[in-house]
Amino acid sequence: MKSLQDNKIANFIIAIFAFTLVVYVLNFVEQPSNIIIEPQPSEYPDWDAIKGKDPDSNIKNVLLTKDCPPEGCKSDKPATQQLDAIDKQYKLKGRFSRAYLYSEIVVDYRRPLTAWDDIYFRINGFGGHLIKDENLLPVPPGETSKYLYDLRSISYYPTIKDKENRENRHNNINLFYLLQDSMNLDARVFISSDRPGRVMKEISIYYECFEASNCSIEEVE
Repeated sequence: MKSLQDNKIANFIIAIFAFTLVVYVLNFVEQPSNIIIEPQPSEYPDWDAIKGKDPDSNIKNVLLTKDCPPEGCKSDKPATQQLDAIDKQYKLKGRFSRAYLYSEIVVDYRRPLTAWDDIYFRINGFGGHLIKDENLLPVPPGETSKYLYDLRSISYYPTIKDKENRENRHNNINLFYLLQDSMNLDARVFISSDRPGRVMKEISIYYECFEASNCSIEEVE
């Protein structure tokens, strides 16, 4: 009888201890509302500046594909059969503090570019078949090829033969210096691929003016 009573007392003490422990733990843990979460730096700072949820309002852009339909400029034939290049001429004004080349493109009408494909970009005789693995700034992943370049550092092969032979490679060329007040800018761009269904959804130069300079890149009609 005494043993049964001792067991009851022991169980009661254990229950009181367990309850006290639970209350202590709950009071010890801070409520989520009291936790301060520090904002993390963006993985895509340059992308966010031009394409993010809160883009930099000081950055302007000139759209090389502005004459394309909403779905982009489509080329039904490979570049070896029909180039379908976009040629534009622009007039520059003012001083520029930074500039990017941005492209969103696909082949086979919907697929990202492979190692066998590239974008050809040239301004005032400088540029060519851009080397994708070099100089690219990070952008969010997606179903299309999105390439963002700092115009101060562009690597390319001038011709398709140079690319095929892996020769005459130009590394980290500064094309930004071409953005000078009162200069004319001749631009050519196309998708270099042996596959049909080449689509240029967007090709743009994004730029920012130097402080107190009302710069612009305006198309010459």
